[in-house]
Amino acid sequence: MTRVISKCGNLCSICPWGRWIRENQQPADWEPFVEDVKKYIGYVPAKNPCHGCQTPNENLAKDVGVHNFLRGCAARKCAFDNEIENCAYCSRYPCDQIEALNRGNRREDAERRVGESIPADKYESYIRVFEGKKTLDEIRSSLRPDEIQEVKTIELKPPRIIPFPDVTPEQKESEFKTLHEVLSQIMDSRLGLKDADTLAGKELLERHRNVLSRLLWIAALYGKLEGSQLYIDAITINTYKKGTSGFPTTESGWLRWLEVISEAGIGGELEYANINKSDLISPIGWLRERIHGSNEPAWWLKISFHDTLGGAATLRTLSSYVSEIDKRFGKQAYGRFKKADMRFLE
Repeated sequence: MTRVISKCGNLCSICPWGRWIRENQQPADWEPFVEDVKKYIGYVPAKNPCHGCQTPNENLAKDVGVHNFLRGCAARKCAFDNEIENCAYCSRYPCDQIEALNRGNRREDAERRVGESIPADKYESYIRVFEGKKTLDEIRSSLRPDEIQEVKTIELKPPRIIPFPDVTPEQKESEFKTLHEVLSQIMDSRLGLKDADTLAGKELLERHRNVLSRLLWIAALYGKLEGSQLYIDAITINTYKKGTSGFPTTESGWLRWLEVISEAGIGGELEYANINKSDLISPIGWLRERIHGSNEPAWWLKISFHDTLGGAATLRTLSSYVSEIDKRFGKQAYGRFKKADMRFLE
C-alpha cells in the first residue's frame, strides 16, 4: 500500500479513521476492530471514514464528523497556506504546533495509558500511525536544503486591552491599576511560544490565551483564596470552562499546561485526592474530575502569581475585581475581563 501522509506526519493510509483501511475490511471485522481502537487509542472509530488530511476543504464530505477537525486543524491550514506537502518541508520545522500535536503519542505513552506492553502488530496499526513527528523526522533527514521552503510570517496584533480609566488615585484604584498592568502583561505574553508569527503558531497562541483567561476567571470567581494561592477543584473547573477548547484532559496535559503559564509569571500546582493514583485515571487515560462513584473532586488546582506580578496582593485584587464585574455586568462580565476593562471605577 502506498503511504499517504498527513500535513503533520500522521499516516492516513493506515489510520483507523481513514477510508484506506476500510477498503478491504469485511463486516465481520468491524467489532474486533472497534474494540482494538478503543483499547489502544481510547476512542470509538466513526463508521463514516475520513477522506484524509491532504484532501482540500471543498472536497471534504460534510457528513463526516472528523472532517470538522480537519477543517479547523491549525497545522493543516498553515501547510495549505504555505503550499507545502507536509510540515517536514517547512523552514520552521519542528514548530510549536508540531511539538504540541506530538506530545503523548509515543509507544511508551500508549503503554502507560493501557497498562501493558503493546504487541508489534498493534503498535503498527494503532500507535505508529499517530507518531507524526517520527515520520516527519524521517522525511526531513532525506531533504536537500533547496527543498525546504521558507514559511510565511504574519504580524501579531496585541490583544485588545481597555486603557485604565482616569480616576482619582485612591488606595483601591491604585491596587486596580497594578492589576490592570499585570493582566495586560499576562494577556500579551507569548507564553513561551517561539513560532507565534506563523499561521499555525498564531492559532496556538490564541488558543492558549483563551484557556489562560478562562482559567484565571474561574479561579478568581469560584476559587478559595488560601494564603498566596487560589484553590479550585476539578469539578468547578470543568463546569465553568464551557466551550473553551484546549483545556487539558490528562495529568500530563495539565503538567505541560502549568509549564506554559509559568512563562507568564503564573504558578500552578496539582493536588490529588487521597486515593490510589490509578483510581484517578479513566479507562481512556483522562484525569477524572470526581472520585469514581462519588461526587467528590478527584483533584484541585492551586494558582499563584510570581513576585514579578505582585504575588498574593495582586491575586487578592484579582478576586475582588472579578467578583465586582460579575455582580455589575453578569453575562457580559467575562468579555470585559478579557480586555482588563476597569472603566466601572469611573
